[in-house]
Amino acid sequence: MHREQRDQTHQYLQSHGIGRALLADPANITWLSGVPQPWRAGSFLYAGGPSLLWYEDGHYTLIMMDGHAAAAGNFAAQPDCTLITYTGYAYLEQPAGARLLLEALREVVRGSGQATLGVEMQAVPAAILEGILAEQPPAVNVVPIDGGLVPMRMIRTAEEIAIMRQNFELIAQAQAVCPMAVQPGRTELDVWHAIHTALQSAAGETLFLGNDCTVGRRGGGPAQAVKIMAGDSFIVDLSTIWQGYWSDSCVTYYATEPTPEQAKMHRATADALDLAISLARPGAICRDIDQAVRRFLSGRGYPTYPHHTGHGIGVVGHEAPRVTPHSTERLEPGMVIMLEPGIYEPGVTGVRLEHAVLIGESGPELLTHYDLNLPD
Repeated sequence: MHREQRDQTHQYLQSHGIGRALLADPANITWLSGVPQPWRAGSFLYAGGPSLLWYEDGHYTLIMMDGHAAAAGNFAAQPDCTLITYTGYAYLEQPAGARLLLEALREVVRGSGQATLGVEMQAVPAAILEGILAEQPPAVNVVPIDGGLVPMRMIRTAEEIAIMRQNFELIAQAQAVCPMAVQPGRTELDVWHAIHTALQSAAGETLFLGNDCTVGRRGGGPAQAVKIMAGDSFIVDLSTIWQGYWSDSCVTYYATEPTPEQAKMHRATADALDLAISLARPGAICRDIDQAVRRFLSGRGYPTYPHHTGHGIGVVGHEAPRVTPHSTERLEPGMVIMLEPGIYEPGVTGVRLEHAVLIGESGPELLTHYDLNLPD
């Protein structure tokens, strides 16, 4: 599991003369191990810090809190991997996760050689970094490797794409409840609860649910106790995380029959999305796609939308490549990107539509399969 990613990273580190490395970026740890990182945000009393991954000469040691280790069974079974846990939850004494995490890491590092040490400086907690660096011999060369794995993460393996296909199917089932949920007199929160219930039922487990669930006159944001009125458009931009990988999606619905202007906006947005998808081919420059879609909508008489045209997706909800006015990144086979143009009339109505696209050798392949709710 995720062996291909680990082999790529081994080759990358070896080519840079790095024999040991301390990795702490949660996205990289998921990408290398297949172990989902806890999605609940905020400080956690028992965790000593993020999960850490120690690399040495092709072997990977994952250090994480014991309460999260159930998800790491497949990783621990791999011949190039070792799992070490430390005690997190405690009630008979004060939790000491930070100390125990550092001690566990020290035990691994003490048995290592003196090769050049690569460190994700920006992701390692300061106390952990200070404790490990203090034990290195003066002659050891310490090299920052922040961002070094990002270019490799952009190209999805077959294993990753299989996981993402299943996640996009889950989010499609969540979108499917929206036509019946978006009704006059209900609230944004009512719709959100219906979506979340459908997602949990489809997945058979508790999953994170994020993004926008709003009447179009608000344009976007989390669901609130805002009542849906006749004539409202309703933007449902959903993401979830499954097996460590993100999905994304967006469809616009209507509380009642869309007005002629809303129908016109919806069709223009759908045509803009079709254009973006057609341009998503190997070698395409991201800013060229962004600019072409904005020109298209301007030609239809609509103002440019105040957000990106698209973004990469994988172990992070928004990652490279980014389809923005400034991005010079080129699309390559194996990349997965979201494309999401929109048209907004603040305070009145709004439309946004989104699809996931796999960049194939011969062109784009849709990974999302749901109804874009095109007006008749």
